Amino acid sequence: MYPDIRNDFVAFTTDDDVWLMSLKDMRPIRVTTDTGVSIKPKISPDGKRIAFTTLWLRSGKQGADVFIVEDGRSKRVTYFNRPTTWVAGWLSDKEIMVITDYHTPFNAWTEAYKVNVNDESYEPLPYGIVSNISIKNETIVIARGYQDLPFWKGYRGGTKGELWISFDAGETFKKFLSLNGIISHPMILNDRVYFLSDHESVSNLYSVDMQGENLLKHTNFSDYYCRNASSDGKRIVFQRAGDIYLFDPQTNNTIKLEIEVFTERKKKRPKFVSTMEYLTDVDVNQNYIGLIVRGKPFIMRPWEGPVVQLGEKQGVKYRELQFLSNEDIAVVDSNENKLLILSKDGKIKQKVEKDFGRIEKIKASPDGKKLLISNNRLELWLYDLESKKEKLIDKSSYGIIREFDWHPTGEWFSYAFPEGFRTQSIKIANVSGNIIRVTSPYAFDFSPSFDPDGKFLYFLSARTLDPSSDKFIFNMSFQRVIKPYLVVLSKAYSPFNQPLEEVKHDKNVDPEGIQYRVIPFPVEEDNYVKISGAKSNKVLLYSQPIRGQLNPQEDTLGKIEIFDIEIKSKEVFAENVRNFVITKDGSKVLLVFKDSIRLVNATTKPDLSTQGIKGGVVDTTRIKVLVDPEKEWRQMLFETWKLMKENYWSAEKLQGWDSVLDKYEKLLDRVSTRYELSDVLKEMQGETKTSHSYETPYDFETAEPLVIGGLGAEFNYDEQRECFKIVKIYSGDPTNEGERSPLKDPGVELNEGDCIYSIDGEKVRKGSINSHFINKDQAILEVLTSDGKNRTVSVRLMKDEKYLMYRHWVEKNREYVHKMSDGKLGYVHVPDMMYQGFAEFFRLFISEFYRQGLIVDVRFNRGGFISGLILQRLLLRREGYDVPRNGERIPFPYLSSPKVIVAVTNENAGSDGDIFSYLFKKYKIGILIGRRTWGGVIGISPRHLLVDKTVVTQPEFAAIFDEVGLGIENYGVDPDIEVDNYPQDYRTGKDRQLDKAIEIALKQMNT
Repeated sequence: MYPDIRNDFVAFTTDDDVWLMSLKDMRPIRVTTDTGVSIKPKISPDGKRIAFTTLWLRSGKQGADVFIVEDGRSKRVTYFNRPTTWVAGWLSDKEIMVITDYHTPFNAWTEAYKVNVNDESYEPLPYGIVSNISIKNETIVIARGYQDLPFWKGYRGGTKGELWISFDAGETFKKFLSLNGIISHPMILNDRVYFLSDHESVSNLYSVDMQGENLLKHTNFSDYYCRNASSDGKRIVFQRAGDIYLFDPQTNNTIKLEIEVFTERKKKRPKFVSTMEYLTDVDVNQNYIGLIVRGKPFIMRPWEGPVVQLGEKQGVKYRELQFLSNEDIAVVDSNENKLLILSKDGKIKQKVEKDFGRIEKIKASPDGKKLLISNNRLELWLYDLESKKEKLIDKSSYGIIREFDWHPTGEWFSYAFPEGFRTQSIKIANVSGNIIRVTSPYAFDFSPSFDPDGKFLYFLSARTLDPSSDKFIFNMSFQRVIKPYLVVLSKAYSPFNQPLEEVKHDKNVDPEGIQYRVIPFPVEEDNYVKISGAKSNKVLLYSQPIRGQLNPQEDTLGKIEIFDIEIKSKEVFAENVRNFVITKDGSKVLLVFKDSIRLVNATTKPDLSTQGIKGGVVDTTRIKVLVDPEKEWRQMLFETWKLMKENYWSAEKLQGWDSVLDKYEKLLDRVSTRYELSDVLKEMQGETKTSHSYETPYDFETAEPLVIGGLGAEFNYDEQRECFKIVKIYSGDPTNEGERSPLKDPGVELNEGDCIYSIDGEKVRKGSINSHFINKDQAILEVLTSDGKNRTVSVRLMKDEKYLMYRHWVEKNREYVHKMSDGKLGYVHVPDMMYQGFAEFFRLFISEFYRQGLIVDVRFNRGGFISGLILQRLLLRREGYDVPRNGERIPFPYLSSPKVIVAVTNENAGSDGDIFSYLFKKYKIGILIGRRTWGGVIGISPRHLLVDKTVVTQPEFAAIFDEVGLGIENYGVDPDIEVDNYPQDYRTGKDRQLDKAIEIALKQMNT
């Protein structure tokens, strides 16, 4: 992968390292080891050094920076610590070009930097947004848009890529080339610009003359894409399907380089992995605990004895483990998506051949003879393990039937049935298929659970709608809406309304009039998420805290309370719980914490301060999870392909998908590392030619990336005074958390012009100031102030400066709009259509809505799902004012929008940002200015994890609009007025798009 050429030497990546090979003897030599995943090597002009990018990904944490290798030794030369960072080429024997989003407001806003590899000093090149770059003398070609797009082949949207050219060393640029497809990896050779493009279907090598004309095609591949091309100005190398090809423009010939790499491929060796990190399923009965870890099912006695792995040991992913009464185990084989019955000695006893679709969940009956099965087809099935017959019980049109439970007699079961897009009822049914709706179809009821004695059915319901006032915007919301309910199954008194005589219940379910025997628990509403019945009239209530969404945790931890029906009170049972499972008889409960599990009595509060068996602690170190990567990777590829086949939004439009598996299976024998597998998975996903076909890996088996603390400022090294001079300090709203440089903290209070000459007692040297802040939370700075004083200050470093960069950009834009309009126009930016976007919109809107006009900026909007909420606010137009005796008049309706609104969008506004841009035009809210948007509106439900916690998504929901149908997908939304920002504009800080928005808004206000 990632080849580069310099004269007779080719560098490339394989086995996660950089290799160098002479074209004369074709003998590759490994030049990096154990620095992470080393990719995108670039050979220096003198051939003595190789610059490359190192990626780190460990347990979901990622980073990247640039290193060089010389004489067998590697050295880090950048400290940006941004995943987008990569080396683009050499400017001289000592200077490289690096592309990164360091200190920009958005991940998609990448710029080019010049980095001196001798002293690590750097400076930005003044070309603005750059995705790739090629320089030859005074001629500079920059690319904008996608450069390598394996996950979306055939892309034609707004970021499909274009080339800009400068003939005066970057003083001025003009648009050079745009095609109906990807344009990537520009390379200047002789008097032509070469590049890769898929505008004619499959990516091949093309070139144009220096006027962007006379298009020539130089390769003619029709299956796998040509990717990641590079050149030394004489010849070109590129990768294709795991091989490297060499193109010679003099002969117009392309050859495949026959490279034989001698490597241990050590990342394919079997290894052991953490139990708790990869625990996905648990079940428990009176004798055993069952777990699925890294797709492997295990059973064990709680306290001692052997741990038995069930089924195939390697190469199969199992899920949805359920104990049967005879201590056999039911699981789902993800490879074939079939139901299996395993014996506790690990052998396969029965394989159910029925095609149930993608099985989402299973639940065994108390006698272990029947199974309830739900699937992605929105169906609920009953399967009899003895007769081997299945019965379709119910089917929804609105969602997957995710929750169900068995009555202890095994004759009845209950399930939560999606009745609408936001409503769900509780139903009960008997094994003969007779269905009774217990609750109305007009609320959201969930988590059905039977009392182990068979007297009651418990469930949760979000139906207690007691509104509370939003503390920030003029709105109402329902924060705590969920209460537990019980259903009296026989014709007997409610436990909350006891008569004088003794109440008797039997285990019979009497469906007649059951809708009138639904009773709420006498408890306050809360954010309950799960309810389970325990023995002795006890009920376990699991709730999670209501909290903000901007910093979600990987594991959402909650508390369990135990409710005693007889005394009608509850107390805390356990806290910081990830999940729990109760035995079928309701006597024991398995508590799953972040790093441990405990098996305790379900009817009395456990003493969780006690360790060992007395505290119910199950020793998970007894479980040894051995993984064979080669077999696991093959399973992951197959499951990724299978998930797409089963979940893609239109089976008709996925024609030919069956042949795709074979096409990419052929590459698996070439794969040596998890990173290489990721590349193959992305390419396979890309064959859908549809948006949102993602593969998001969790771990590349590298070291964990170390955080580099930030000061929220820009520096220049003062060679005369030998210190870092502060030239710019970033600030959003300095009173808000995370919107102020630490240099402005109380007691620190440094200013632009001050110079830092020592950090933590170490004299600074020319290079990157960030190199002093690796893995640090705090630092002591010795400073020479601009007025000649010496100060020593302690600063707390920022772990991530990105949000500060964003807020600085927003506030600069807002200040500019106010200035240019004499305060008549307000400015709002929406960075995504998720939680941050919602917060940012209203953060600005409350101080801008009363002005005469409003500019809504959705450039770089990452998408999401809340465009409708923002559009509602913009559609609520001002129709008058409330006029008080004192003070300013108040717009009516309150927090309504002014009648003049202009929106700004660009090619990096996508997904729900596409939809916002389209509906802004459709609803005629105002004029839309900017560039055609990203063009990806077939949405996803990212719930499927591969065995190593990799997320793979399938385009499941097509956004079809009345006037354009599927027209936004793979095209985007055209603005009413197209305006682009030129590369040279960034040098002067000019924003043509924002200027045009101000001009149009002011003109509309004056008409």
